[in-house]
Amino acid sequence: MIITVRKYLPRCDDFTFTAIDFERANNAQSSICQLGLCVVERGRIVRSYEYFVRPPKKAFYFQRNAVQIHGITYEDVRGAPTFDRVWKAIFPDIEGRALVAHSFRDDALTLDAALRCYGIRYEYRSYGHLCTLELAQRADIHDENNKYNLEALCALYGIELLPHHAGSDAQGCAMLAMEMARALSIDSFKELADFSQTPAFPEPQLPDELSCDDLWTLESYITKMKNKKGVRLEDCPKQRDLLRAQKIMEADPTMKLKKESAVSAKELNKWIGSSTAQPTPQRRYSFIRPWRREKSTKKRTFDGG
Repeated sequence: MIITVRKYLPRCDDFTFTAIDFERANNAQSSICQLGLCVVERGRIVRSYEYFVRPPKKAFYFQRNAVQIHGITYEDVRGAPTFDRVWKAIFPDIEGRALVAHSFRDDALTLDAALRCYGIRYEYRSYGHLCTLELAQRADIHDENNKYNLEALCALYGIELLPHHAGSDAQGCAMLAMEMARALSIDSFKELADFSQTPAFPEPQLPDELSCDDLWTLESYITKMKNKKGVRLEDCPKQRDLLRAQKIMEADPTMKLKKESAVSAKELNKWIGSSTAQPTPQRRYSFIRPWRREKSTKKRTFDGG
């Protein structure tokens, strides 16, 4: 690719992962009230479970719209353990494993907030992840109504699901990942994650030496990539730097910019710096004596009238 996409790929090829799902009490990311896990070993579900979770004090309230979605109330979680205690129980099924979720970006925000709330440090991204929503969108897999939500996709593959029950959603997500892998004839979990994290935008065909029009094409492509949720770009040139390069080339048509310099933020900054470098003229300073009002020694004469 002309622009490198930062990916979080699993460390193993076999389908060994943990699918997760959260339900929240309100809009606060840390207000987890139910957590579901589904543990998969080499393509087989070995266990699936869910926990009621008591939200932290600052987020311990239920919004009406949230209750209408998942049906969980204060009475369900009043005596439930807090997230830090649940984390200790589920950590053996999470440690060192790739995580799978439907709309992983949203679940990651919730997990980050909960870990931060209780001062827990764990770099789960370093072990890779898979988003079944992004996978379905990338493969253009949807129901007849063009829906990509978990309920619609599970129905498409005949997977039983209790929507907005964290345990059922986690298990449905795990089964959906494996069903889509079969549909795509992909037998490597790492390859499946790589496919899901690769944007579907066609790359522009750029020559080795770019013109102003080529820079406009490159900038449009990068903007599309940045606007896609979940896509992170490495060493990507900034829009303002591409605009500066365009102005330099418009002012001096003899300037040449190679493709490998244009697609790297560091190399593009070097090119701009070398193209705009001018010898600094030596300043001349003139010292002006401060203005003084001198007393007049001339006597004033008045005509008598």
